[in-house]
Amino acid sequence: MSKKCRNISYLAVIVIIIAIIAMVIGFFYFGFGDNGIDSNTNSNETHDDDNFKLEGNEITINGLKTMIPNSYSNGTLKTSSGIETYGTYSTDAIYITVYDNSSKGDAVYQGDIDYFAYGIANKDNNPKRENITLDTHDILYVMQHSDTRGNYRLIFMKVNEKKVLIEWLGNEITPDIKNIVYSFYELN
Repeated sequence: MSKKCRNISYLAVIVIIIAIIAMVIGFFYFGFGDNGIDSNTNSNETHDDDNFKLEGNEITINGLKTMIPNSYSNGTLKTSSGIETYGTYSTDAIYITVYDNSSKGDAVYQGDIDYFAYGIANKDNNPKRENITLDTHDILYVMQHSDTRGNYRLIFMKVNEKKVLIEWLGNEITPDIKNIVYSFYELN
């Protein structure tokens, strides 16, 4: 092999090594593979317990109680391996998933975090994550846009050692969504 070919081979190896190092740095910098509680922004929202009143119909999802406001009351419960979900399946307005405390529940939860919060294998546009506090509870808030569904939001949280996902169509955390979040903590 000529000296020129050998130099090109060395250059190619160096470029490949640099690309691999850049990918590894990017992997850790963007937090792929962690538990999802990772963000550049944090904010706090609280409610005054004396003035906030839970409203809606009480429902139990995978052993946890919550209140479903009238705006989301037309949903049904569905159970599958590792999860139970309350959803308005005909309108996609809201889905509330409570994961089992099992290896299957953990696997489904990690898949949802990867897909929704980090966009792994998700064709929707640029998920944005923010750690926020609602009534002293840390939650992961995800803002997302879908070309087919429009804007939707997600909250990942933990209640009594169970992981919970609330997904709804919209642009913000509305009083009805806060009602659901607060009721999970106050009723369990």
